[in-house]
Amino acid sequence: MGRTINGRTTTLALIGDPVGHSLSPQMHNYACELLGLNYVYVAYAVREDGVPAAFDAMRALGIRGFNVTMPCKIAAFENVDKRSEAAAIIGACNTVINDGGVLTGHITDGEGYVNMLRDKGIEVAGKKVIVCGAGGAGTAIAVQCALDGHL
Repeated sequence: MGRTINGRTTTLALIGDPVGHSLSPQMHNYACELLGLNYVYVAYAVREDGVPAAFDAMRALGIRGFNVTMPCKIAAFENVDKRSEAAAIIGACNTVINDGGVLTGHITDGEGYVNMLRDKGIEVAGKKVIVCGAGGAGTAIAVQCALDGHL
């Protein structure tokens, strides 16, 4: 498994600690199979202090992108080359895209939530939004709503 682009195998990954219990590899590999995408998704146990070395390895290995789980989200933010506007506001990254060695950090929870609402025909523009919860996902949803001009 793995898609070859310019002689390199395209790999996607999850980093964090612990990750051994994560179902992400099974879910993402199954989704790629269903969609006919020839990618492989793997999990790497990376401690927070190992993020800089892991990022260097991912650049060298040409890993196309990776998800970041606890406790590495702030360290990921501190070690990317570029950041999305939402990630810059929040100060953390849960997704990193590798474009030829340039790592761009994103925080995708809010964008994913707002896009899901739009897909369901719910437009939040011009409406007041209440977010119950102050955790990472709630914060990301509030920030994305603000960025989209919905708050």
